[in-house]
Amino acid sequence: AMPAADLTQRQIWWWATVAATAAGLGLIAFRKSLPLAILAVALIVTPHIVGAPQPGSYETAIPEGLHHQFVVAVTVTNLVFWVVLGAVVGVVRGRFTG
Repeated sequence: AMPAADLTQRQIWWWATVAATAAGLGLIAFRKSLPLAILAVALIVTPHIVGAPQPGSYETAIPEGLHHQFVVAVTVTNLVFWVVLGAVVGVVRGRFTG
């Protein structure tokens, strides 16, 4: 029930972002010149500056309290996930490097 922009427009933006990021990372990884590195960074950053399509209005029937609870739950879940992932990688890396 959350408002969103047209699905086709969002998918086009997403695929363009994927292609631009892949091209930028490819230029950074396989070409070693400053102008191409600058072009690569521009390719990676440009879709995010342009931004994803946005809905015309953000009005919704979802209660504000429920929306706030969802945002808090997602934020805490992401925090726990990244902390656990970092700890596991630290332990595993420590075991492999001695």
